[in-house]
Amino acid sequence: MVFRVVACAAIVLSTLSLGVSSAGAQSTDPRFFSQTGFRVDTDPFWDFFQHRGGVRTFGYPVSRQFKLDGFPVQIFQREVMQQWPDGSVHTLNLLDSGLLPYTRINGSTFPAPDPSIVSATPTPNDPDYATKIVQFVQDQAPDMFNGEAVNYNQTFTTTVTSQDSPDAPASVLPLFDLDIWGAPTSKPAIDPNNNNFIYQRFQRGIMHYDKNCGCTQGLLLADYLKAVMTGKNLPADLAAQVQGSKYFQQYAPGKPGSVARPSDLPGSDLSSAFDQEQPQAGATASTSPSGSPQTSGNFAYGFQVHMWDINQQAKGFVVGDVKQAGFNWIKEQINWDAIETAAGQYDWSELDSIVNADVGAGLNVMLSVEEAPSFYRSPSSGLMPSDPSKFQQFMQTIATRYAGKVKAYELWNEENLAREAGASNIDPTTYLPLLKAGHDGTKAGDPNAITFLGALSPTGATTPGVSMDDLAYLKALYALNNGEAKNYFDVLGAHLSGFSNPPDCMPSTPQCSLSGGWNNDPSFFAFYRLGQYHDAMTQAGDDAKKIWLTEFGYDSSTAAVPGYEYSTYVTEDAQARYLVQAFTLARQTAYIGGVMVWNLNYQAVVPQTDEKWGFSVLRPDWSARPAFTALASMPKA
Repeated sequence: MVFRVVACAAIVLSTLSLGVSSAGAQSTDPRFFSQTGFRVDTDPFWDFFQHRGGVRTFGYPVSRQFKLDGFPVQIFQREVMQQWPDGSVHTLNLLDSGLLPYTRINGSTFPAPDPSIVSATPTPNDPDYATKIVQFVQDQAPDMFNGEAVNYNQTFTTTVTSQDSPDAPASVLPLFDLDIWGAPTSKPAIDPNNNNFIYQRFQRGIMHYDKNCGCTQGLLLADYLKAVMTGKNLPADLAAQVQGSKYFQQYAPGKPGSVARPSDLPGSDLSSAFDQEQPQAGATASTSPSGSPQTSGNFAYGFQVHMWDINQQAKGFVVGDVKQAGFNWIKEQINWDAIETAAGQYDWSELDSIVNADVGAGLNVMLSVEEAPSFYRSPSSGLMPSDPSKFQQFMQTIATRYAGKVKAYELWNEENLAREAGASNIDPTTYLPLLKAGHDGTKAGDPNAITFLGALSPTGATTPGVSMDDLAYLKALYALNNGEAKNYFDVLGAHLSGFSNPPDCMPSTPQCSLSGGWNNDPSFFAFYRLGQYHDAMTQAGDDAKKIWLTEFGYDSSTAAVPGYEYSTYVTEDAQARYLVQAFTLARQTAYIGGVMVWNLNYQAVVPQTDEKWGFSVLRPDWSARPAFTALASMPKA
């Protein structure tokens, strides 16, 4: 998937005017989160954040501290912190009748509060409250429901761990969990519009079990309170329910206290509540914050990013976000013709800036190289050079320049498509000599660099002059000259997509497609297709090599881009869940060595009418979509 920037500098400057600071500053100000552009300013909130699970529990801050209903509060993606007059910090009962008592949000239908459960909840003035409330949660939040391991009680009791609060007695941890979730207010219930989803309502959150992945997690609900207050990013179904809410569109900069209707919201001052902040120089944490789980072992956690022709500050955002997510690889696709501007003449300025930013952040770098300069092409060579030795020369030059900095090179991109190879070159016989040239050149420049077979696009169809079925292409490539291609790459790259199918969905279960389509060919099922790739490698005697998903993602967008209409069926929450599930499956598959999420930040550089927009896990203003938060919170061990 290639993107050449048009007027990118203007686009980035417009997003930067929002006041988000360089993500690179994260390391100098641990309280600042570049993903959203907000800090945890006050010590009581910061201490509570650190000792209740950090980002894993709360998500990122999406507001400053401000006064709401007489109390200092700060909104995070999952929770709202509130400081009481005695100085103690608690979380709001987010789903109480005065805040978000709704049952339909962003296409999902949740159970309403059950009066019989609410009335049976132990009260804090009971002398045995601590014992009774823990037992009440155990009784009301089951681990099994309708034969499904929903693990609601397990999720509750493992929210705050002894690692989060090492000085707290074990007997107190269940009450810390209660601080986060509140008490159950409903029984588990199946979403009437999706039988794969089971929800249970608590006072401060909703647990969501997904049959497709067998996983349970909390929904990012507090972000919707911000949406209600500002009127921005407000789902249509929620907007229809909040018209009478005292919080609806109350944020009004320019009015006293930035409150639109002060009589409805006494004791509130929303001034600058949602104005993004800057990191503070020299800021330190009293103890280590609970941040993103870091990588270990040899598995590659990566993002495909866009850094070409964006300014240095934006480049800092990119590397800071990759690091904040706990990922260890970064992939950039480059056009050969943007570097070699005339035969033997190179402009390294932009790529030097990118590589130096990546390496300076301690990231492993992969470059995907394609699109030969026009002066090396012929009428019949398409986007490839007519003489493969020119590619060998270029790869040797680039690998020499970045030896020890760039760890891996992907040798072309989706060469089974006319738009990437040229209509006359959709044939393994034209790619094999290019692959050999690229591999030999890379190894001559940097013997330690890893070479990747140019990943194929999951077409599932052979259309003359347009595309060749990816699996057929791979098998045909292996068949040439008794498997000669085996000698010219270290790892097989794969560009597969989730389409509208959960990661564990198979051709034998097409009904699992969220859209009801994009389910009639094996190429629509990423992990099944990977198995077919591996079978082809085994048949060719090449199964000792790993496969990396050098592009993998889910397109979630309300814009039905032609060919990508399935994106309208993939909610942001589904995108988040399925990406995490995909990593789990990948780690469990011995022949998969890494996953590069497609993509990190393309919303900052393309319009929503471009299909790349929906795959992005960051928003145009560089704030996190739910997928980024889920990936950052995902264990990396």
